[in-house]
Amino acid sequence: MNAIVRTFRAPDPRTALDAVRSALGEEAIILKTREVGGFFGRKEIEITATHSGPGQPSSTGQSFDLETEVSALRRIVEQLRAEVRSSKAEPRIPTGRTSDALDPAAAAVMRRLVERGSEPAIAEELVRQAVRAAAGRGEREIAESLREGLRRRLAPALPPWQGEGRRVIALVGPPGVGKTTTIAKIAARALLESKLKVALVTVDTYRIGAREHIGRYGEIMGVPTHVARDQASLREAMAAVPEAQLVLIDTAGRSDPAALEAQAQLLKAAPEAEQHLVLSAATGGRELRAVVRRFKSRGVCRLIFTKLDEADGPAGLLSVATELTCPVSCVTDGQRVPDDVHPATSPLLVELVLGKGV
Repeated sequence: MNAIVRTFRAPDPRTALDAVRSALGEEAIILKTREVGGFFGRKEIEITATHSGPGQPSSTGQSFDLETEVSALRRIVEQLRAEVRSSKAEPRIPTGRTSDALDPAAAAVMRRLVERGSEPAIAEELVRQAVRAAAGRGEREIAESLREGLRRRLAPALPPWQGEGRRVIALVGPPGVGKTTTIAKIAARALLESKLKVALVTVDTYRIGAREHIGRYGEIMGVPTHVARDQASLREAMAAVPEAQLVLIDTAGRSDPAALEAQAQLLKAAPEAEQHLVLSAATGGRELRAVVRRFKSRGVCRLIFTKLDEADGPAGLLSVATELTCPVSCVTDGQRVPDDVHPATSPLLVELVLGKGV
C-alpha cells in the first residue's frame, strides 16, 4: 500500500495538528510546516504530513539520509506540539523573565484585549499594571483598574472644529487612511456646529485628482480652496485667507523618508499649523507602530483615528500609544459628511479598546 501524503491548512498550529491527527492518526509524520498567506489574505499554517498504511515496507531498505531527515522532521513536529501545549497555558511576560502565570481573572481580561486587536505583549503589560493597582483580584476590579490605566494612556484633545482663535491644522499620514474625506467632515462640522469661517488648502500635488477632490468639497461647502506646490505658494495661500478661523491643510499620503522630509520642509511655511497624524484603526498594531515611528519626529502633536467601521480589532491603537504620547482629537467611522466624525472622549476611547459592557 502506498504512503498517504496530504496537506492541511488552518488558522493556527493547534487546529492544523488536530486536522492531521484526525485524518492520519497519531502516528502521522510531519514532512513540512510553513506559514502561508498574509498581505491581502489571512495568514495560515500549512502542514504536509504522511502516514504509511498497514503492510507498508519498513524503512530498512531506505537510505540513511532519508531516515535522518525523517528523524529531524519528527523533532520539528514534537517542538511544534510543545509550542501548542505551551500556548494553552496562561500568558507569561514576553521578555522571558521568570514570573508566575496570570491568574484566571487577569488572563480573562488579557484575552479580551487580544481579541479586540491588542498586541499580546502590550495587553499583558497593561493587565499586569492593572492587577498591581487593583484593590481586589476579581475580574471586575482588574477591568476597572485597566479602564483607569487606559484613560491615562489614551487622552482626548479638543476636536479640530472647536476652540478659540484661529487654528491651522495639517492632516498628515500614510496613503489610504482617508485624510481628504476627514478634512471634509471636520470642515462641515466647523461650519454647521461651530459657525466658523473655514478655508481649505491642499499641498497634495502628487495624487491624480487630489486638487479636484478637495476643490469639489470646497465648492459644495462654499469655502475658499487653495493649492500650494511649494513653500512660497503655501505662504501665499495662508495670507489669502486672513479671516478664516479654521484653515485645514490636506497633505499627500507619504511613507518614505525622503518624501516625509520634503513634506515637513514644505509645512514650515505654515509654522502655526498643528500636525494631526491620521491613522486607520483597521490597521494592525505592529503596522501602526511602524507608521508612527516614521512620523513622530516630524512635528506631530495630535492623533486622528479613521475607519473604525472597518476595524475588526480597534485595540491595535494601543500600539500607537507605546510610540507616541499625543492626545486624540477625533475619530471617524464611515463615509458620511459630516455625520461620521466624532470628538474623542475618554469613555469612547476606552470603549474602542475594551468593547461595550466591560
